[in-house]
Amino acid sequence: MFHVEHSGGAVLVRSGGGGEVTPDLLREVLAEAGVPAFPGAAELLAVHANEMLRWNRSIRLTAITDPVEVAVKHVADSLLLLRFAPFPGRLLDFGSGAGYPGIPLALYLPGTRVTLLEASVKKCAFLSRARGMLRLSSVDVVHARAEGRKRLPLPPYDHIVTRATASAAEVIPLLSPYLADGGRFLFMIGPGTRESIPGGLPGAVIRRERFDLPRGMGEREIVEIEPVGKERGDVRAPP
Repeated sequence: MFHVEHSGGAVLVRSGGGGEVTPDLLREVLAEAGVPAFPGAAELLAVHANEMLRWNRSIRLTAITDPVEVAVKHVADSLLLLRFAPFPGRLLDFGSGAGYPGIPLALYLPGTRVTLLEASVKKCAFLSRARGMLRLSSVDVVHARAEGRKRLPLPPYDHIVTRATASAAEVIPLLSPYLADGGRFLFMIGPGTRESIPGGLPGAVIRRERFDLPRGMGEREIVEIEPVGKERGDVRAPP
C-alpha cells in the first residue's frame, strides 16, 4: 500500500509493497507512451491509482483492476492529452468518474484550473479524497448532472474534455454554453466508436490523432473540435 504524508508542505509517498500500481511500472508505461515524467510524478499517479483500486472494493469506480491495465488504460491514456497542449485557463473534465483524465492532467498542469464534473455522489466522495491526498488546490470537484434545460453555476471553460462518456453529437450542444469564446472540446474515443464523431456537427474538427496504447493494449483517438455558428448564451463565472 502507498501512504501519503505531508511534511513542510511537501507530499511524501511511501510504498508498503503488494500487488499495486507501482511508480516503476508507471515510469515504464509513460516512457513507452512518450509521456515525460517529472520528478515525483509516478509516485503521485500511483497514489491516485491505488486509492481508486482500494475504493473500488466498495463502490464501482472502474472495471479495470489489473495494475498494468490501470497504468496503460487509465494513466497513460489520460496523459496522451498532453499532445494537445497548451492548456491555459480552465479545464472541465465532463463525467470524471474515478478522476481520469482530470487528476493526471491536474498533476501535469499546475497552472490550469481543473473542474471534475461527476453525477455520482459516491464518485465525488472519492474524487474529493484523491484531491485532498494529492493536495491539488487547483482542482474543484462538482457534483452535478449537466442538463440542457438547467444551467449549472459553472464558469466558462477554455477546454472541455471527455472520455467515452457520450457522443460528440450529444455533448457539444449540451456543454457549448459552458465553453469560453475560442474554447475547444477534446473527445477521447476508443476503437469501434469513431462513428461518434459524425458529419454535420455544430463544430469544426481542428485536429484528429490516433495513438497506440503501450503494451499493445489497443488504440486511442483524440479529436479536437471547436464549435462554430452556435449561440453560447451568457455564461458567467459564479461569485
